[in-house]
Amino acid sequence: MRFTQPFVCEIAPDTYAINEYGIAAEFLVIGSERALLIDTGVGLCDLPGLIRRFTSLPYDVVLTHGHGDHAGGIGHFSNIYLHPADFEMVEKIDLEGVKNYNRMLGKQGAWEVYDYDPDAICPIKKMPVLHPIREGYVFDLGGRKLTVIETPGHTAGSICLLDEKARILFSGDACNINLGIFDSPIEEALTGLNKLADVRDKFDRNYNGHIGYIKNPDCLAMPPHVLDDCIEICKSILDGTAQPEILEWFGGKKACAVDKNGTRISYPG
Repeated sequence: MRFTQPFVCEIAPDTYAINEYGIAAEFLVIGSERALLIDTGVGLCDLPGLIRRFTSLPYDVVLTHGHGDHAGGIGHFSNIYLHPADFEMVEKIDLEGVKNYNRMLGKQGAWEVYDYDPDAICPIKKMPVLHPIREGYVFDLGGRKLTVIETPGHTAGSICLLDEKARILFSGDACNINLGIFDSPIEEALTGLNKLADVRDKFDRNYNGHIGYIKNPDCLAMPPHVLDDCIEICKSILDGTAQPEILEWFGGKKACAVDKNGTRISYPG
């Protein structure tokens, strides 16, 4: 028997991880006055309906970056917060590409665990209003605040969100075990990762945008060593000591990849 709904887990009080069929992950953070949805996934589930299962409070929606597997569900919403460097990416989102991505991950194993139609994504009848956010922007939910940290690398407008009350970092695709750095120089990615290292005393767990990837029905945080691994890999690429292998990245592009302790960074080959 396969899951017909997203796998949802309460990872902290009033904090929910949404594993969207092993394809992408969204997070719902609830304060005393407002809530915040982090990312909209690939658009395969009724996010507004799911949010109302957990709270009746007004809520905002923020994207960690503009890729379709994180912005595919924006058609559900009229207002979206996003770093302006990724505005154009969202405005030109390729929903057919998102469907193909859903199908590809299904063939890679997601369909062994989840039952979903890769084409049944939310249409964008009207592009939502995009609101710019930058370094230091704070989402004040009442009793808890989430602060924006700019972490370009995966995309030029990638951000992380730090929830000091729950001691959780929501890192999108900016700091994970399979990090692609194609839209920004390695130097910029390293600067962003170092900013995360500067605040590591303020979080215990790092949740990225692909928890329970493909066929793992879980909602687990990244291993604690991932941040340091990403930093060390970037340094080795920049100082010429890395020994990359050549592989095929999404879309058939060739990429260089460097591994350390199970963490991989891929970049233009």
